[in-house]
This record gives sequence, structure tokens and C-alpha cells, in this order.
Amino acid sequence: MMHSFKVASLLLFSTLAACASADATPTPVAPQKAQSADPDRELCVAVLQHARTCTDQYIPTLVDARAAVDHPAGIKDEVAKDRAGVIAQAKQEWATDSTDANIAATCAGPMLHAAEQRDAATRCQATTDCRAFSACLVPIEQAAWR
Repeated sequence: MMHSFKVASLLLFSTLAACASADATPTPVAPQKAQSADPDRELCVAVLQHARTCTDQYIPTLVDARAAVDHPAGIKDEVAKDRAGVIAQAKQEWATDSTDANIAATCAGPMLHAAEQRDAATRCQATTDCRAFSACLVPIEQAAWR
């Protein structure tokens, strides 16, 4: 079941990578260095790195959101039986999924063009509090589960 969680997480991160629009420029979320050739991928990387710094708040929020809609199927029952265990397993997977190399690979993948997701991710990225960031980001990811 946890493998499904990992695959589903990667899929949702691919969707998060989709927070892009070919004709829109994201609002800067940090002091700008050199102008990037691909601001969409930069946003994707920044958001996933931010999620990594907020692991202790982000993963439980993500697990609870997945359990609420039972995605992937069966996670609702697993969380009901052993929420702490599911969160611990998800954190182990996230430790690998959130390495710089894996974030870069996720954000280098095909991107959809959804201005709404890009705008929402930009707003989340501007949030410094990890609880607020996680609460902001997870609904964007939930849209991919439907």
C-alpha cells in the first residue's frame, strides 16, 4: 500500500510541477538571481524544497488529506488503524523523494499548463509558516487525485 502512496505522491508532484502557464510569469517568491529560462520549473523546485523543510507538518497534512478521500484506495483504513505508522512510512519515502536530485527529476518531467495551479503554488510558496504552507499546498495536490 505504501508503494501506492509513493507512486501517487510522485504523480501529484508531477501535477504540482504543472503549476505553470507558458504565457504567464510567476510572481517572484524570493530575491531574484539571474532570470531563469524556465520559471515554471524553478517554482516547482522551490515549492518541493519548501515542502521538504516543512516535512513534519507537510507529511501528516498530506496523509490526512489522502485518508479523507481514500486515495490511494485503502489508505483511509490504514490511517484509521495506525496513523503514526503511515506517517512514519510516508516520511521515509519522502526522505528519498525529496532529495535535490529527485526534486529536479520530478520538476524536469512533462508539465501541464494550469495558471490557477501556478498562481496557487506561488501563494503557498510565499507562506513562511509550515502549517499554513502545508494547508495551502495539499489542496493543490488534491486536485490531481480527482
